[in-house]
Amino acid sequence: MNDDARQLQQLLKIGTARAGRSFAALAAPLDALLPRDTAAVPEAALWLSLGALDLWERSGFVTPGEPAPTPAPAAAPDTQRSCPLRAQAVLAGLLRDLHPAGLEAEWLHLLRRHGGRLPAHVLPKLLDAATRQPTLRAALLPVLGERGRWLARLQPAWSWAAAGAEMDASLWDTGTPEQRIAALRDWRARDPAAARAALAAAWNSEPPEQRAALLAALATGLGPDDDAFLDAALDDRRKEVRATAQRLLARLPGSRLAQRMLDRLLPLLRFERPLLRAARIELTLPAALDTAMRRDGIGVTPHHGLGEKAGWVVDMLAAVDPQFWTRHVDRAPRACLALAAHSEFAAVFVRGWALAVQRHAQDDPSPGTLAWLRDLTAWWLGAEPALRDAVPDSLFDLAAVRFSEDADGTSSALFDALPDQWIADGARVRLLARLAAGSADTWPAPLSRRALRRLQSALPALVDAGHPWLVRQLLSSLALVLDPATAAACEPARHTDAQWQGAIDEFLDLVRLRHEMTLSFQEIA
Repeated sequence: MNDDARQLQQLLKIGTARAGRSFAALAAPLDALLPRDTAAVPEAALWLSLGALDLWERSGFVTPGEPAPTPAPAAAPDTQRSCPLRAQAVLAGLLRDLHPAGLEAEWLHLLRRHGGRLPAHVLPKLLDAATRQPTLRAALLPVLGERGRWLARLQPAWSWAAAGAEMDASLWDTGTPEQRIAALRDWRARDPAAARAALAAAWNSEPPEQRAALLAALATGLGPDDDAFLDAALDDRRKEVRATAQRLLARLPGSRLAQRMLDRLLPLLRFERPLLRAARIELTLPAALDTAMRRDGIGVTPHHGLGEKAGWVVDMLAAVDPQFWTRHVDRAPRACLALAAHSEFAAVFVRGWALAVQRHAQDDPSPGTLAWLRDLTAWWLGAEPALRDAVPDSLFDLAAVRFSEDADGTSSALFDALPDQWIADGARVRLLARLAAGSADTWPAPLSRRALRRLQSALPALVDAGHPWLVRQLLSSLALVLDPATAAACEPARHTDAQWQGAIDEFLDLVRLRHEMTLSFQEIA
């Protein structure tokens, strides 16, 4: 903003009467644009002058005497394919907010698969959208093209999209707190040991309020070599630092903390195999909470619905890799859950194991952890309500991210396990909606067919569903993840209830739009 604009804004705020002066006329050729009859109405002239100056500045006008800006270097030539015109037409409808959120990301993924780049005229709008919605950035960055990255360098708010994925190393020494955290995270991705050594060297001089955020950056590239540093952080005077160290150590298989938890747990457990009853796992609650247990995070957070001592056991279980139990009792995760279900402390085991699975299923989980995640999700469908409550809802967000990975048929089997009247159970409907809403990719055709068959079999019972809002949420979520070609070919029988038929029509319309979106990228650009 130049001096003329600042003067006009100041006069607009305080008024020419209070300022004791009028404003100077605009420089040529802007002065000739104002209507002649505004001279008698200074307020109108002020508003028009400010508007004209702002519009012309945004168009590139430079007032006389002001140095011309240094021209930016031209963008490098784009090497990605152009976007097909038919796909551009679909995107235009999405950008007019005529359809549910989430379709833009799918469109961007399709463009990347096509090997194309965004049309130049939509770059500002999508860069603005991804600035407001960071979840859109991962889908946008690969299709920006050279012009998009060039444009991002000219606007500070879009700097996240500028060329150069690696953070400048100097920011670790001189950047703002946010920049230093980002620099450390980027450093960890490239060289975990060097980044940890840099943090250790600066640790004692870091402000206490900054330590927890910096320590959390070690989640990137977390490995056994981080154990000693994180374990020492358990003695930090700041509660947030200790809590961060406890969470990271609980995600680190074989950590000292995990071994200490096992040493406390195993004497409390016994596995019983009576002749006439089902095998079960029994528990003796710990007698007291000592200083060493508090240091490891036991008893820090209460667990709703469980007693204090039972909560201590949950904290111990949550810090142990769930794969330990499959090896220890020589049973698959589903069988371990069956053992716990026959125990007096079933909710304690389920809660502790679920929290352990949640911690170990982040980032890049092992096949064993994924087996626990999938078995726990399938077990939940048939569990008693009291035991369902022991599983945190956030666990299913992790299950949803990998739900489309159905090569072994595990996800498809979940739909086969649904009882005939599943749509009458609000908890089951909510779980399916959550799995669909959080899916990272479109479901493959076999999984989509299984889901559609179970949905079609439930349509006659829709009128009697006691939670219509949940069913509508499920329909909306499924419409965004089912394989478009498979779902578009599905024509369910018309429903006798007009309101439910409207919801089914909306579901089919959205599916057909996604199918059209997919077909639009088959056109030669």
